[in-house]
Amino acid sequence: MDLLRRKRSAGVEGFLDDHFLIAMPGMKDDRFARSVIYVCAHSAEGAMGLIINQAQ
Repeated sequence: MDLLRRKRSAGVEGFLDDHFLIAMPGMKDDRFARSVIYVCAHSAEGAMGLIINQAQ
């Protein structure tokens, strides 16, 4: 928990931790079309997110 708190307080710009990505209507990639993704972690090492809706 302390590591997470220190990371957030450092104010690193350019990373999308705790943000949502919303697919634009013209998204061509079927894996992400009409998706809303919560970005759990994002750093120089990589990113991890969860699709929170199920596009139909």
